Amino acid sequence: QSAVTARDEFIATVAHELRNPIAPLAFQVRLSIDKAEQMEKAGEAVSAEWTRAQLRRIEQRLHRFLETLDRILDVSRLSSGRIDLELDNVDLVESVRDVLASFEAEFAVARCEVRVAMPASVTGWWDRLRLDQVCRNLVSNAVRFGAGRPIHVVVEADDTVATLIVRDKGIGIPPHKQKLIFERFERGLDTNRSGGFGVGLWVVRNVCAAMGGTVTVSSQPGHGSTFIVELPRHSTRESGAR
Repeated sequence: QSAVTARDEFIATVAHELRNPIAPLAFQVRLSIDKAEQMEKAGEAVSAEWTRAQLRRIEQRLHRFLETLDRILDVSRLSSGRIDLELDNVDLVESVRDVLASFEAEFAVARCEVRVAMPASVTGWWDRLRLDQVCRNLVSNAVRFGAGRPIHVVVEADDTVATLIVRDKGIGIPPHKQKLIFERFERGLDTNRSGGFGVGLWVVRNVCAAMGGTVTVSSQPGHGSTFIVELPRHSTRESGAR
């Protein structure tokens, strides 16, 4: 019964999460078509700048949809214990900056000031897409649970280990939940706010482990959470499946 309940909840969540990016996408397309028709009737030329702006918004919606699909696929891949890595010489600072830039709209809506402390560059032997995935999941959680308050993103490194720190000043995590949040389908932080599949931190933990690293959390209810990712900069693992 527990397995059936978990399955049904997951299917309902998938349907909800897939609808979230698709409905606004359809609305954006309809709005663009209506606006173009109105401009045409009024004898106004549709400018290249306006067209580009509409296409950018549509592209952003499509990216969100693809990210949702990727999260669903990750559940299947990681459940089987398999992660495909494409290791390369990657700059962690560049990756973090790219992720933060992609969250600009979310930061504005959530009224989150982002405070960054990073060196010019920190390179290591990692999978770029998986590195982005780790950072994206942590930043997404910080925005969701720390809305209206500053978010701190820090990158540090020594000769052997790179460290990514994402700190929010939000609702925090009770001590008895701090291990559970890294488990699959765990959404026990706050049922009114959490949403999502409950797999984000589970994915982070598994991806970090696949690259030889770790993720830990330090938190107090009402005082925010700090997630710390540590990754070895030099790996003896070969590119491929784990």
